[in-house]
Amino acid sequence: LFFTTAGRVYRTKAYQLPEAGRDAKGGHVAGLLSFQPDEEITQVLAIRDYDQAPYLVLATKHGYVKKTKLTEYNSPRQSGLIAINFRDEDDELIGAELVSAEDDLLLISRKAKCIRFQASEEQLRPMGRATSGVTGMKFNSDDELLSMSVIKAGSEERTAEPQFVFTVTDGGFAKRSNITEYRQQNRGGLGMKAMQITDARGMLVGGLVLTEADDVISVTANGQITRSRVT
Repeated sequence: LFFTTAGRVYRTKAYQLPEAGRDAKGGHVAGLLSFQPDEEITQVLAIRDYDQAPYLVLATKHGYVKKTKLTEYNSPRQSGLIAINFRDEDDELIGAELVSAEDDLLLISRKAKCIRFQASEEQLRPMGRATSGVTGMKFNSDDELLSMSVIKAGSEERTAEPQFVFTVTDGGFAKRSNITEYRQQNRGGLGMKAMQITDARGMLVGGLVLTEADDVISVTANGQITRSRVT
């Protein structure tokens, strides 16, 4: 599933994508998908079928979130489907994740504010596919939503593998902190601080949830790649 900044979703089979080596340029997906003008890909999800998860959650840079049944996106239309409607003309889709009602969502902004809330019926009721969603996070001036991550239900039990929140700035500074430091709150607040940022460190460019067994791949604007262990 290819989600675009314009709030649309397209799909294709994995075997239809061109296979190439690590340093190859690759082929443009416009040859497979009928994109509209000025659309850019913001998220790609690989799914086996539309019963893999109960819901799909979408988030926009203005802080709106929406939970919809995944089966509502099951359509073979090559022209794509409306995944979310925007309330503001300058809003964009920034994230798409598969969730259940027992999972938590972690929203992180470019100015390193974050909020964690459960994707339950009380906090985030299911909505139709062509709707705009509700406020997931509010911001102070000149801030916007950067990322949305899923914290799976049961992942904080004593027998579960520890999880961490990994944040990195455009100045190259990064850190990880235990997920237990991020308390559950109600949807729609200003959240809490995820990282101390300064002019020298820069704004956040990444925020995700991971474990010690994961690797992190950082990609610079000119295409250089660095792979690091989380441990």
